Amino acid sequence: MFTGEYRHSIDAKNRLAIPASLRDVINEEVEGKGFFITRGLDTCLFMYTPKEWQGVVSKIEQLSFTNKKARQFQRLFFSKAQRINEIDPQGRILIPQYLKEIANVQKNVVIVGISNRIEIWDEKNWNDFESEHDGEFEEIAEDLFQLGFSSNDKG
Repeated sequence: MFTGEYRHSIDAKNRLAIPASLRDVINEEVEGKGFFITRGLDTCLFMYTPKEWQGVVSKIEQLSFTNKKARQFQRLFFSKAQRINEIDPQGRILIPQYLKEIANVQKNVVIVGISNRIEIWDEKNWNDFESEHDGEFEEIAEDLFQLGFSSNDKG
């Protein structure tokens, strides 16, 4: 499970160091080697292990091809996906330029562990997101749990 918030920089060659604490939770024999990276929601990038990526693919494949929005989403999501086969010895991955542009990622980034995925945010966008929503945490949780988000609401 990916957790935590880490501030890093993308170098001049578009390489980003993935924190050791995130790399260390991956069992390559179970999860697969490398990552899949694609456009995310809310102006960030999503990164998945190969095993998690297959789960995402399976869910998206269940969308009806006769639904126009489903086709649009599939095209936009998968056309921007990139397989990252390996992490270099310094723990870095190469971020494709087109993905940097989609997510408006500049030099300073925030890497966020979100359970089954890693999100990569431009530092300013992340700070803006936190400023806008941090005070709403309890309200958001309440709304989700009232909608039946979890059958175990005891904590």
